[in-house]
Amino acid sequence: MVAPKKPTIEAYTELQQAYDYFNQTLFDGDLPDLMITFQRGKHTLGYFSPERFIGKSKLSELAMNPDYFGTYSLVETLSTLVHEMVHVWQHYMPVKKARRGYHDRIWGEKMEQVGLMPSNTAREGGKKTGQQMDHYIIRGGRFQTAVYDLLKNGFSISWYDKWGVELYAPTKINKAVFDDWLRVTDPNDKELISKLTKTIHKKDNIERDTATFTIEDEENEREEMAIPKPPIKGTGTRTKFTCAQCGLNVWAKPTANIYCGDCDVKLETH
Repeated sequence: MVAPKKPTIEAYTELQQAYDYFNQTLFDGDLPDLMITFQRGKHTLGYFSPERFIGKSKLSELAMNPDYFGTYSLVETLSTLVHEMVHVWQHYMPVKKARRGYHDRIWGEKMEQVGLMPSNTAREGGKKTGQQMDHYIIRGGRFQTAVYDLLKNGFSISWYDKWGVELYAPTKINKAVFDDWLRVTDPNDKELISKLTKTIHKKDNIERDTATFTIEDEENEREEMAIPKPPIKGTGTRTKFTCAQCGLNVWAKPTANIYCGDCDVKLETH
């Protein structure tokens, strides 16, 4: 009898498996091994930090925020992974480098090549370059096909944060992409349809007619997702804020909104 994997090994193995798969299918195996970590930066789904680790060699870090694993669909979580992998590609390939945290034209062109459209609004018509950027899945693009094949072959994420970071997280997948997936999916394959469309944090696990499921259904269901995190308790007039990437510490009033100028991420409280 094979012993079950320990939770830590299981969680990180799954992310490594996804990284290796997309490296081969979308980047021709050009990306190096690096350190994949879980980091809880507020308002940060993930980030890439070059040469962050030292030891036997220098290793870059690709961080994923588990706070969002249950709030977004598995497909969208994996699109964040690929978004950060494009930063890895730009750093290591012989192309123009972007300044830290910036999303330039070279990065954007590679995003489109792998099947993700840069957009600061995560919708059509958004800016394609800038400091804070999101993306959406390109219909008919390589990511749409690659992620479907990965999930169809059984990939999943086993561990989710029990609290949702937002009461409502609008999906970044348009109706046409959903319809493309559902058109080629057996309506009886509830597990695959759930991976493609559903989020973990919902009050009720509602059964649906998968043959007629639409993006509007997904939007409506998401309004019922996610128990909000308990409010942060104050510790007096000053609260410690920390940058999850560089470790910068700042003390300010509990309601302050503070960003790290070097890492361009919002500092989180303790």
